[in-house]
Amino acid sequence: MADQKSKKPMTASDYVKNQPHLQGRILTPNPYSALAEYPPLSYAKAAAEGSTLKETLPTSKEPETSTKSTYYVKPQKQHLMTTQFTKPITLPQLKAFVSRAFYPDCPYPTDNVTKNHTFYEFILVDSRSIEVTHYPDQKDKNTIAYSTCKILNIHQSKDLGFIHHHTTKPFVTPGFHIQGYTYTDYQNAFFRAFFLRPYDHSWFFSFDQNCSKAIPGWFAEWWYWFGPSDAIYPANLLKTSFEFYKKHIPYQPIGPLNKIYFHIDMGIPWICSWHFQLALHLQDMPYSLVREYRVKWWEKYNQDRCRYSNIQKHFDTIKQAKLVVQSVSKTVPLLLPSQLHQPSQKKSSPTTSTTSSSSQKRSKHSKKEKLAQLIDQLMNSSSDKEDVNNNPNDPYGGPLAQDLFEGKKKKKKI
Repeated sequence: MADQKSKKPMTASDYVKNQPHLQGRILTPNPYSALAEYPPLSYAKAAAEGSTLKETLPTSKEPETSTKSTYYVKPQKQHLMTTQFTKPITLPQLKAFVSRAFYPDCPYPTDNVTKNHTFYEFILVDSRSIEVTHYPDQKDKNTIAYSTCKILNIHQSKDLGFIHHHTTKPFVTPGFHIQGYTYTDYQNAFFRAFFLRPYDHSWFFSFDQNCSKAIPGWFAEWWYWFGPSDAIYPANLLKTSFEFYKKHIPYQPIGPLNKIYFHIDMGIPWICSWHFQLALHLQDMPYSLVREYRVKWWEKYNQDRCRYSNIQKHFDTIKQAKLVVQSVSKTVPLLLPSQLHQPSQKKSSPTTSTTSSSSQKRSKHSKKEKLAQLIDQLMNSSSDKEDVNNNPNDPYGGPLAQDLFEGKKKKKKI
């Protein structure tokens, strides 16, 4: 419990320091691939019990109401490749096929094994796009049991200084064996960094409350695969709270932006895992190797945040913040470019200079006091203090300031 709470997020320097351990493993086994060290998910158990790997048709029904949330298999399947199999195979056979098809750190089709999981995760951490924390298995410290990811920003190409998607940008943190990355690498990173391990690893996803809402279009595809499904939300959350929330934002007829904004503003997290599967995906073709995603609701989320009154308070706070900015901008005159470097026409006397300087100081001090008063008024009028946690040791301050790992002494994974 104490170790879990004191666990700190990964920094960009960690990837540079740990390169011999994370990158130099071409001739050594992957320490994160030992599936037997951790209890498999129900899918793996069910597949292992049978003699063949039968297709598991995902249900589109909502999970049964219970005190504990359960995983929901998303109906969409991500096609990876067409195989030679014309009939179902066993789970060990599937794992053997996957190990031959993919490099251990690259569980996806690629022609460059140096751009592996560590490379893509480093891109997102170095660019301040995510804050990730890996929690090791208590029985095997070299195996990651589960991970948390707070999405800080989804950058557009211009935000990172890219002119073209194929140009290379150096890392902010020097020392990595690959000198830089392209914006295409950045896009791929949001998908491939989370393919850490199938079957028995899960991600706890959340958005930072200050995440920019200028979200590039390609992130909609990320949400399609990794994002939560409607089936996992508590009853009436989407029918009531989400519908009320949408009345306060610009209309988005197509795409998941409304729901992404809802998760950002209301601090709603979710849990996601993935696994390989064989499926008859293409018509009149052999079995395809596909990737399936499973999502789950975090049962400790404080649903009071999504009450009408709190949603209204959120947008009232935004409105007041805009008024503060407008008020301050009116009190501080804007200078034209020609006025910034306007030469003085005559030399002022020491007395005049001192008087002018004192007057400017008093004026600046007065404006600072007024700005402080306006900000103080805004903060006092938008206090939902019971939802705020300023503990610096809690990586989920603000909307996620709840004990994520409370009661997890015996359970080592989500």
